[in-house]
Amino acid sequence: MSHIILCNTGSDSLSKIDTKSLKLESIYLSIGEAPFGPHGISVYKNKVMIANNYNNSISIIDLLKFNEEKNIYIGAHPNDLVVNDNTAYVLCGESRSVITYDLLEEKINFRIPVGLFPHSVEISPEKKLLFISNMGEDSISVIDLDVNEEITRIKVGESPVKIKISNNKKIVYVCSSYIGCDRLGYIDFISLNTLEIIRRIKVGLGPVDLFEDNNKLYVSNFIEGSISIIDLQNFTEEEKINVEGMPRGIIVSYKKIFVGDYLNGKLKIVNLDNRKIKVIDIGIEPNAMTLINND
Repeated sequence: MSHIILCNTGSDSLSKIDTKSLKLESIYLSIGEAPFGPHGISVYKNKVMIANNYNNSISIIDLLKFNEEKNIYIGAHPNDLVVNDNTAYVLCGESRSVITYDLLEEKINFRIPVGLFPHSVEISPEKKLLFISNMGEDSISVIDLDVNEEITRIKVGESPVKIKISNNKKIVYVCSSYIGCDRLGYIDFISLNTLEIIRRIKVGLGPVDLFEDNNKLYVSNFIEGSISIIDLQNFTEEEKINVEGMPRGIIVSYKKIFVGDYLNGKLKIVNLDNRKIKVIDIGIEPNAMTLINND
C-alpha cells in the first residue's frame, strides 16, 4: 500500500491519497487562525514534516492518525525542508538561510547563510552534503554538513525552482524554470562527484517539479500545462503529455502519474497505459507532494 501526501497552500490543508484505490482524506492546519500556507514536505520516520510559508513554522504530522502533532516556530517564510538523522534542514526565504533544527532536543542549532530566495533543498547523506536551489540568483548552494558551511555555489539556469537527487545517487537534478522569461526551461544534471553541470535537457515552459521512475524522468511544466517524459538512457524528451491547468507537484506510482493542478485545485491522474486522465478535487493551490510507500 502506498499513499501520496500533498500540501494545499491556499486552503491550509493536507491531502492523503491512496495510490491504488484513490481514496482521499484531508486535514486542515489552521481553523479560524492566521493562514499556515503549507508549501514544502519531507518524510521523518512515521511522520511527515511540513514547511509553512505564511506563519513561519513547521508542522509535524502523524501519518497513521493523519493529524498535526506539533507546530514549531522556525523563522521567516519557510519554503522547503528535508530531514536526516533527527535534524530538520529548513529553508527560510526571507532570511536567505538554512535553519538546522534538532528534533530530539527541540532547538535550533545553526543558521547557515545561502543565496537569494532559497526555494528547494535536497540532501546526500552519503556525501554529507546539502543542496539548495537559490531561485533569486540562479545558483545551487552546496553545504558541507560536517562543518555546516557553504563550500561552493554552482551557477545553473534561470529561476531554479526544484532540486532532487537521482535514484542512483550520482546526479543532482535541477528544474531551471526560466519562469518570467517566455522561453523553454531545462533540467540541469549536476555530478555529485565533481559538482559540475554535465548535461542539460530542454523541456517545456516553466518546469517546477520532477520524479524519477524506471529510467524515466517525469517533469511538470507549470506554465505550459504539460508533463515532459525524459528517457534517461538516451537523455532525450521522448514525449509530452498535455494535462492543462498549472501542473505543480508530480509523482509516479503503479503506472500512473499524479500531478497537482495549482490553478484549479485538482489532482490529475494520468494512466500510463492508455494516457486517460482522471480528475479528483483536492484543496486550493496544490503544491509539494511526497510518496509514502509501505509495500
